[in-house]
Amino acid sequence: MSRRKILLIIVIVVIVLAVAGVVATFLGIDLFATVSGEASKQPDSYSSVDALKSGKAYVWHHDGGDIEKDLKKGADESIFFTCITGDYNFKNEELGEEIEYPRSIWVSSDTDNRIPTVTYKDKLIYVSSTEVPQEIVFERFADYGYSIGISNMEADMGGHYYITFADVDDDDYKYFIDLNSDASQLTELTAITRLYLDKVGDVKVDEEHVSDGGTVMGLKKDKAYTCEFYTGTYYQDFNLTANIHCFGSMERFINYDYEFMHSNFIVIDIPEYFKSGYYFVNGVGLFRYVSDGDAGKYNGKSYDAAIDWNDPIILYDEDGVVIYDPSDPDFEEKQQEQKAQEIEEKSDKGDESIDDGNE
Repeated sequence: MSRRKILLIIVIVVIVLAVAGVVATFLGIDLFATVSGEASKQPDSYSSVDALKSGKAYVWHHDGGDIEKDLKKGADESIFFTCITGDYNFKNEELGEEIEYPRSIWVSSDTDNRIPTVTYKDKLIYVSSTEVPQEIVFERFADYGYSIGISNMEADMGGHYYITFADVDDDDYKYFIDLNSDASQLTELTAITRLYLDKVGDVKVDEEHVSDGGTVMGLKKDKAYTCEFYTGTYYQDFNLTANIHCFGSMERFINYDYEFMHSNFIVIDIPEYFKSGYYFVNGVGLFRYVSDGDAGKYNGKSYDAAIDWNDPIILYDEDGVVIYDPSDPDFEEKQQEQKAQEIEEKSDKGDESIDDGNE
């Protein structure tokens, strides 16, 4: 091939790349980021224990299988499933107890089928090349179903709902908006203290249609809605999709029971008092637990409205005092000691009143 032809080919290639770059820029597409993103995607299920990564939790699920046999020879199908994280608003505070803002997890509707399920047939495992955890932290998250990518709304004295947008910091909204959902476009608004949401389609955002986690209820999965926001008294319409599976922190438990497996992981025991629900284990991933009582009716899908995923384990009285906590082995003893102390205090007060009367 002559130099002239080679030069002509090079010029044509350069022109094609330049045109593609202009088109991509015009459309808002980052070609290199897209390619890099696709290449960096990691599988979340594995057939061999050797493929598991340190610092991750997994669910072993193998119908008719035996975990010890699978450790020796592997399997012909995926049997280890990663506990995914989704998007969440407590980065670098995965194991934190101090709560400045409500802790939320958002999982897109095309991803929530990757949340692994644990039943009595399965095993929850944890991998680490550096340490054995001194305690296993289970943070339970309430399931609020599918909504737009906004959580933790609050009501003002008039019953109108809002999120804190930019109060203490200019980006306070990151605790309320899933920045990987289409609701992220709200961050382009001028900084205001409160951003109000009045309607989602025909749904009025009021106490009847807002969950305990501050999400809009009653929306159809994957349906787009025109949402009526207010910056001050000015309305702002945004088209948002109800394609986010929303979760909010509700309980926290610590367990210490696990088993070595003569392999590269430990098996974590699920406490007997656990109820069906979603649990974020040791700050690394979320799994769906289905109790023995619910296993027969669970539909096996990403969402099952027939199961109460939010039935509390720890019970409180109307004053917020714990009246039942199966996670504390000394709870009953503490309760008895407290009652004995209350009786003693009442008795002492009675003696004092008698003495006062004699005087």
